[in-house]
Amino acid sequence: TIGISAFDHCTSLTSCTIGNSVTSISKKAFYYCTSLTTCTIGNSVTSIGEAAFYGCQSLTSVTVEATTPPTLGRNAFEYTNGCPIYVPAQSLDAYKSASRWSSYASRIQPIT
Repeated sequence: TIGISAFDHCTSLTSCTIGNSVTSISKKAFYYCTSLTTCTIGNSVTSIGEAAFYGCQSLTSVTVEATTPPTLGRNAFEYTNGCPIYVPAQSLDAYKSASRWSSYASRIQPIT
């Protein structure tokens, strides 16, 4: 688990790769990491907490490798500059219709 507010306001963090041993990203884990440009979330993550990436305004892409959409907390990707969220192609429709993910449907794209 990446704990609550683990990297909160870590303005020097520019990228993150969350390995396949992590199953949970807690609320506000990357809250206002304003220099974060990319993040890859491994395939074993089953939950992304409330406001986990809130205010990460420099994000240019988020890649979520899980084939089943993780549960998503409120405002997880708010104020992230409308960055694309890449997901496995076979799971595209599942993500676009999943609870809370559907609010980001226009940003969800297949991993190529």
